[in-house]
Amino acid sequence: MNEPSGYENWTAYLLALLAGLIYAGGAIAGKKALELGRGQVRIVILSNLILSVCFIPHFFLSQGWPTLKEWITGAGLGAIFLLAQALLFRALRAGDASMVSPLMGIKSILVAFFIVILGFSHQPLSTDTWIAAGLTAVAVGLIGWPAKNSGRASAKGILLALASAASFSLLDSMVPHFSHQTDPVRMLFCIFGSLGFLTLILLPWKEEPIFSLGNPGDNWAWRSGLLIAIQAVLMSTAIACYRVPTEVNVVYSSRGLWTLLFVAWLGNRLGLREGSLSPWVKARRVAGCILLGICILLIA
Repeated sequence: MNEPSGYENWTAYLLALLAGLIYAGGAIAGKKALELGRGQVRIVILSNLILSVCFIPHFFLSQGWPTLKEWITGAGLGAIFLLAQALLFRALRAGDASMVSPLMGIKSILVAFFIVILGFSHQPLSTDTWIAAGLTAVAVGLIGWPAKNSGRASAKGILLALASAASFSLLDSMVPHFSHQTDPVRMLFCIFGSLGFLTLILLPWKEEPIFSLGNPGDNWAWRSGLLIAIQAVLMSTAIACYRVPTEVNVVYSSRGLWTLLFVAWLGNRLGLREGSLSPWVKARRVAGCILLGICILLIA
């Protein structure tokens, strides 16, 4: 398969930008559903099942049937996605969406590390990458430092968000490598088809019926599931079909800024608890998001 040209890569960047915008809406909807008492496991299951359905057409768009090796590889990558998604929603329950989403921006830096560590690139990490890694720690502190006299424990949310980002980064570094050893479209079908089956493992721990609509929080759970699924389709396509995972994640990191803007604009209207955060906390998170953006540009 021929490498995409720089011009063609703009398609991947536009997909990532749109995915980041949609993700912000999905994260806020998920946070609202959690605040209204909907179960975290139920939301993860719902989101992943919707996502798996979205990838059914990929089977008909691909050439030939998946091989056993492709199914095994897809199942392994799907398991990583399931772990990352579960950690993400657990982080949203433990912390603010305007804290979790910007922290996920470290994916870009972690992808660069994983690509080198896994041997997918023979170039050593540059000085700029190490500087970016150091500044990232400062950005994480600005974003995650709890508000004065706030009851929100941010340490747990920070750790869960960073663990989710690391898991997604591992996935993003591996998907281009394996997808370009075969048909990328078919590999995406194997990954997210496997995800649907793997998600069923969580059914014994669901807090309420998966497809229920009887509670106000259910509508928010469905909105979150649909939006998270749509952005995952866009982002996975950008990652699998274009071999620029680090650059794509740089653009995708805009979701942190989108989330901060949405919370500032809609937080109080939607009744989100974090909508009442002080201007100082919001400004500090914006500063951390900007610093994280600078870190990302250093490795772009």
